[in-house]
Amino acid sequence: MSVLLEQDAYDSSSNVTMEDLLATLNGTENYEAWRSDWTVFAENKWQTIVITLYAVVIIFGFFANLLVVVVIIRYKQLHTVTNIFICYLAIADVALCVFNLPLQLHYQLSNNWMFGRVLCYVALPTFGVPLFSSSLSILMIAVDRYMLIVYPFKKRMTNMQAIITVVVIIICTVALSTPLIVYLDYVEFVHPLMREQKAYCSEQWPSFLDKQIYSVSIFLLQFVIPICLTSFFYKHICHVLRNRPVKKHDTRRNQRTNRILIAVVLTFTVCWLPWNLFALTAEFSHVVVKGKYFTFIDLMLKVFAMSSACINPFLYGWLNDNFKKELGKLFGYRLCCGASGRRGGVSYSRTTDINNGNTLKSEMCLKDKPEMSVV
Repeated sequence: MSVLLEQDAYDSSSNVTMEDLLATLNGTENYEAWRSDWTVFAENKWQTIVITLYAVVIIFGFFANLLVVVVIIRYKQLHTVTNIFICYLAIADVALCVFNLPLQLHYQLSNNWMFGRVLCYVALPTFGVPLFSSSLSILMIAVDRYMLIVYPFKKRMTNMQAIITVVVIIICTVALSTPLIVYLDYVEFVHPLMREQKAYCSEQWPSFLDKQIYSVSIFLLQFVIPICLTSFFYKHICHVLRNRPVKKHDTRRNQRTNRILIAVVLTFTVCWLPWNLFALTAEFSHVVVKGKYFTFIDLMLKVFAMSSACINPFLYGWLNDNFKKELGKLFGYRLCCGASGRRGGVSYSRTTDINNGNTLKSEMCLKDKPEMSVV
C-alpha cells in the first residue's frame, strides 16, 4: 500500500496528480487549520502514543532478533535447515526495525520526506520485503518439516539448498518491489505559507486500475498463497503424527516442535492480516477508510503487524531447548532444559541430530561457569 499524503485534500479514486496536490497546498490560506481537519496528528498526544509504541517495537524487535541471528550463526549445532530460514526471517526483521520503520514513521507523521531522493526509491518499496520474506520462510520451514515427517526416508533439504532458497526468496522479493520503484515520484517544493521546503515521495501509477491489480497480486503472492500452503502442510503433518505408530518420546518431541512452528504461523497471520485488509480496502474504496484517523489507523496496524518481530524470537528461541542451551553458553551459563528424567536434563532435537550426525552432550556444559536452570 502506498503512503497516502494530505489524503483528505483529494480523492485517490480520481487519480489526482502530484501537481494538483501541490496546487491545492499552495492555494491554502491557513495550512495548520486545514491540516487539523484531515489528521489527528495536529495534536501532540496522538503523535506521542504512536511514537512510543513504535519505539518499543523497534528497540525490542531489533535486539531480540539480533540475538537470534548471533546465536544461530555462532554455534554450529544450530546450523540446520529450519534455523537457516529462521535466521533469514530474523535478519529481515532487524533490517525493518532499523531501516524502514523509523523512516516510515517520520514521513507519515510529518508529511515531509527529508531523507533524499535515493532513500525515497529504496526505503518505501522495501516495506513489503519482510512480509514476503517471512511468509516464504515460514512456508519453506513447513515444506522441510513435511518432508522430514511425512517422508522420513527421503533425502531432505540440505543446508546449502536452504541457503540457495533464501537467495531465490530475496531475488523474488526485489522483483516484486520493482514496480513500486518504477512508479515512485520524488517531488520537492516550497510552501508559500509555511515558508519551508517540503518533499513528497509517493506512487504515481499510469492508472488507478494498474495500482489495484498490483495490490491484489501482491496480497495473493505475499500473503494468501503462502499461508494457505503452509496450513495445508501442517495439517497433513499433524494427521500423520496422530496415526503413526512411533515411540512416544519421538511423537512428543515432534509435536512440541510443530506446535512452536504452528504458533509462528498463527502469529504471522494474526499480526499481518488486519493491515493487509486495511491496505486492500484503501485501494478499492477510499471513501470507506478516509478521514482524519486514516493515518493513525494505518500506523497502528503497521506497528501491530510488526509486533510479530517481537513475538517470533520468543517462540522459536525461548521455547526451543537447543536454542536456550546455546544462548546460555553465549552469556556464560549452562542451561539445563527439559524434564529431569532426561539424560543430563537435556532434550535432543531430531532435526539437529539428523543434520549433525551426532549428539550434543559434549557441548552441553561449561564446567567453570555457574549453573542456571531453565524449565
